[in-house]
Amino acid sequence: MRMLALCCAFGLSAGALLAQTMVEAAILTGATATGAAAKGGGIGASIGNVFGKVGGTLAGAAGATSSGAPARTSSSKAARPSAPEPPLPKPSKTDFEGVETGMPREQLLAKVGKPRFSLSMAEQGRLEEVMRYTTKEGSSARVKVTDGKVSSIEWSEPN
Repeated sequence: MRMLALCCAFGLSAGALLAQTMVEAAILTGATATGAAAKGGGIGASIGNVFGKVGGTLAGAAGATSSGAPARTSSSKAARPSAPEPPLPKPSKTDFEGVETGMPREQLLAKVGKPRFSLSMAEQGRLEEVMRYTTKEGSSARVKVTDGKVSSIEWSEPN
């Protein structure tokens, strides 16, 4: 029985010490934040001043007036958003007839058009470009161009 009472007393005192530690940590954190805020009052003004100067520089570069309104231009046309680009035409599989390794990139583009996807990278001192085409028939062609010449063509058929 004494042992049970001793364990309970020890457990309660440990819990009280933990609670006390948590309260003290919270008080110290709040005091530190309040002190930093009081000392950093001038920092906010300095940052505001810097951003004000940056804003003025950008407004001048964009041609805005001092009131922030855009400056009038001599052009009477209003700026309009550009229309989305139409989708690329899909080549047919027969368009790829005659495309062989060694063919110059420009000749490939003239024959089958722009790819749906293109990725260029430097690989071991060589410029490599991977182009992906989707044909009208649904097939996919992966054309690899190395140093400006077709180096491989891989086909995958639709499932």
